[in-house]
Amino acid sequence: MRSAELPVAGRAGSGPPASVVTVDGAAGTGRTAVAAALAARLGWRWCSTDELYRACAVVHGRTGDWASVDDIRFGADRTSDGHPQPTYKGRRIDGLHPLGAAGAGSFTDDPRIRATVAAEVRRFVDGHDAVVVGRGAGEAFPRAALRLYLSAAPAQRPRWHQAGLARDAAQPESSLRLGMVAWNRGSWSLDDTVSRLIERVNVALGRRRRSVSVVIPARCSRDELGLVMPRLTAAAAGSGSDVQLVVVDDGSTDDTASVAAAGGAQVVSLGASRGRSGARNAGLQAATGDVVVFLDSDMLVEPDFLAEHLRLHEAANDTVVVGGRCHLPPGVTDPTGGEVLRRDSREALLDVYSYNMACLSRPWSLAYGCNLSVDRWFLERAAPTGFDESFVGWGLEDQEFAYRLAGHGARWAYSRAASGAHLHHDRTMTAERFAGWKANLRRFVDKHEGASALERLVPGMDPFQEVDYVDVYRRFDCGPATADLAGLLVVRVLRPDDPLPAVQDAVANGAGRIALIDDADRAELAVLAETAAPGLGVRLYSGADWERLALDPGAG
Repeated sequence: MRSAELPVAGRAGSGPPASVVTVDGAAGTGRTAVAAALAARLGWRWCSTDELYRACAVVHGRTGDWASVDDIRFGADRTSDGHPQPTYKGRRIDGLHPLGAAGAGSFTDDPRIRATVAAEVRRFVDGHDAVVVGRGAGEAFPRAALRLYLSAAPAQRPRWHQAGLARDAAQPESSLRLGMVAWNRGSWSLDDTVSRLIERVNVALGRRRRSVSVVIPARCSRDELGLVMPRLTAAAAGSGSDVQLVVVDDGSTDDTASVAAAGGAQVVSLGASRGRSGARNAGLQAATGDVVVFLDSDMLVEPDFLAEHLRLHEAANDTVVVGGRCHLPPGVTDPTGGEVLRRDSREALLDVYSYNMACLSRPWSLAYGCNLSVDRWFLERAAPTGFDESFVGWGLEDQEFAYRLAGHGARWAYSRAASGAHLHHDRTMTAERFAGWKANLRRFVDKHEGASALERLVPGMDPFQEVDYVDVYRRFDCGPATADLAGLLVVRVLRPDDPLPAVQDAVANGAGRIALIDDADRAELAVLAETAAPGLGVRLYSGADWERLALDPGAG
């Protein structure tokens, strides 16, 4: 297997180039089964780098000659499931499975062996559409149409893995890199997983475009929509996707419907008002997109708003993107006019906990329906009834919706890039509004036994109490305070470097507390760092965030 002798995969002549999908991932996630099923559905060939590493271990163990690995090939013989069989000098190699693979893990760390394994896989694939699975598959094909990294929570992996028993030393944890799609198997079946991946492959190969539906509940919002729709239309044009704009006229008595239609929206008219939850649900019924973005009727978005939402969904499955916002002062309708805009209150909390929402024990509490997006497939299985229409008045219907998504393994990305500017309206917490919020709180707690901690937020919402809301939220969430910098390993990465290897190396070396400082402020790193270091809650800051915290640790 001499790499200098072998071409990179691709069809020769005038035919189309070969398409390759790679499947790396954590041990115990069923990556081989996924790869085999995906290849079968696509009608492609497939192979495993892990099989070659096993072969290297067995052949070296029998010959004692490191050069012998150069004579290992994928042969013509296949197993009953279509798996290609490695050969040594043209003869099939027996004893490749667990007991015969002792010591294979050390081969994966040898640069020369990695290069020869990659070269043999490329030789085998050359000129054919293929799915390649196993350690380093994505590194062997850096320009693959789709590079997947499968993961799952430790509790969802086989018992042998939970117990720390290496079933097969040839299958260590693979490396996650930027450009890979972090795919959480979770509790989804093999069929569900493969069906969703087929859709991703079709998008990656240009056979279809991803689509997005924007659902906007609106009641007597004629003037606001006159400002919102042109900016949203511009964002749709720049998204590179098929965009459906759905405005739900929730019993308006003005020209809301006609203004929305003139702005290019599909209008769903309800007649009598059903409230925010009912209007969003009506919009969901009409939505057809792969991703659904919920947006308020008074949010002014930037040209890359939808592109950013979609980009984050492309980085990882089952992600809920929580978009940021700022608040326009009275009478201002242009967020670029130079006025100082008030930041979203959630950012005061994320300044403390970091911009990785996995550092929160209850991240669903920051999911506001004014700017929120969910993969439609995930939404239909995690929250099939949509928003609970028994929540009336002000507050908590969106957090209750997010609570159900969290219960099905939602992953969270807070994006300051996918933000909007909220037109001014009175947000004063009045006694009447507070009473409605408390009534919804009671509905929430009665419906979900695990949500009783919400009652700790009451002092922070009470208009008759003067409290520090950050302190109130800390008592509610019980997460760590970032002011505690003791023992924190700081990993700083400059644009456009890939920080994930540094995170994985830190975890491998025993780091228990990591802060990732990303000067490019990439929101997807929240989900990707959590995949690279599951359960660790890697803190995520921009360079400016970190400088502020380092200069004034008391701010946390």
